[in-house]
Amino acid sequence: MSRKILILGATGRTGKYAIPLALEKGYQVVALVRNPSKIAIQHDGLTIVEGLPANIDDIRKAMKGCDAVLSLLSPLTRGEAISFRKINAPRVLEKSMANVVQVMNEYGVKRILILSSVGVGNSWKYTPWYVKLLVRLTNFKVIFADHNAQEDLIQASGTTWTIARPAGLNENDTIGTLAVSYDHTPKPFQMSRKLLAKFFIDNLYSEDFIHKMPMLSEK
Repeated sequence: MSRKILILGATGRTGKYAIPLALEKGYQVVALVRNPSKIAIQHDGLTIVEGLPANIDDIRKAMKGCDAVLSLLSPLTRGEAISFRKINAPRVLEKSMANVVQVMNEYGVKRILILSSVGVGNSWKYTPWYVKLLVRLTNFKVIFADHNAQEDLIQASGTTWTIARPAGLNENDTIGTLAVSYDHTPKPFQMSRKLLAKFFIDNLYSEDFIHKMPMLSEK
């Protein structure tokens, strides 16, 4: 029986790489998305469920039969993130993860990997000064607050979790070598979304990063 994973944020800038990588490995993939038309891939191993992770019934429908969850959700759009105009915090990640954890417990699903960021939780001290400035001046503060809430939920969930904290993400199509750190600022402070997606798919069923929060970058 092939393994079946639920991907949240599948139409996002990292998610678009994750689906084909998972299918290439022979995994069954369920993508819970707001707008199914954004997924152009057609594959026997891909099931698209229309819905929102903030709706627990949509999570229940999408997670049924899955044995792992991959969350690549982002709390704000790029434009909202870098804006100086204050917005009300939607808490997309916190609300979604509360639903995900509840349904994982209901279904007995243990494995979850989530996208976070360098600067969240105990990695704040390894964050470059210019990122700290963005957090102070823009809506990055909203993003980091939501990531922190999400991480707290996951760490207290009793699941078999991995929290990936990548450095600054870019859209490069060619990828270099993955660099993993825990106790120093990642250098260079950048990483392609394609390599990040590969990290997630490669480690869906690996024990290498269970209950770990690696900071990721690209050499």
